[in-house]
Amino acid sequence: GYTPRSATSPIAKLNVVVSDLSGSTAVAARGTTFTTTVDGVSYNYIVKDDTTITPESGVYTFSELPVYEGTLVNNKFTVDTTNADQRFLIENPLADTTTLQVTVQNSSTDSTTTTYTKSTDLADVTSTSTVYYLEGVEDEKYEVIFGDGVLGKAVSTGNIVTLSYIVTSGADSNGASSFSLSGTIAGSSTATITTASNSSGGADPETPDSIRFNAPRQFASQNRA
Repeated sequence: GYTPRSATSPIAKLNVVVSDLSGSTAVAARGTTFTTTVDGVSYNYIVKDDTTITPESGVYTFSELPVYEGTLVNNKFTVDTTNADQRFLIENPLADTTTLQVTVQNSSTDSTTTTYTKSTDLADVTSTSTVYYLEGVEDEKYEVIFGDGVLGKAVSTGNIVTLSYIVTSGADSNGASSFSLSGTIAGSSTATITTASNSSGGADPETPDSIRFNAPRQFASQNRA
């Protein structure tokens, strides 16, 4: 019943002024990539969520745009409810589960997609709630579990489940201060980048010793005061 803390991506905030754009809005899409170097090692930082701005006086500026260190990974599963052994696993031990996005597409012929959110309180969950549960399982993996039609909406055969998350190097690139654009942002390859705040917050996965200390205490407190 205890979910170990995953690896955590360092986060930096960038001010990005983009040239060669027109239109009423500009979007820095999820996965837009920047690069930096720390102690001679190159790291990728990516935009976690689509970010939309409107220009001011014709200038397109993404102010304090948060970027996360790591690589964006997408795992897809086709649901088969007749397979009792089917599991939806995050198998990379350096996955940052705080960046996890879970979507369910109706089928291969119906592209209607629903985003599921992580359940944190069963009191708010109904039979139609589009929620998922996250558990730590064997070999430093995590498992996404869907509702059963009572505590959360169940998935159906033919649904396509996508788990999208960032795999990180943890604490290795904390303190990164200089970034450059890799590829394009909002369709433009020309941008002026300044760092609003250096990267910080990166951490390695919770250690076995920490789990042994924290798990029984969380169970005993059950989120009570």
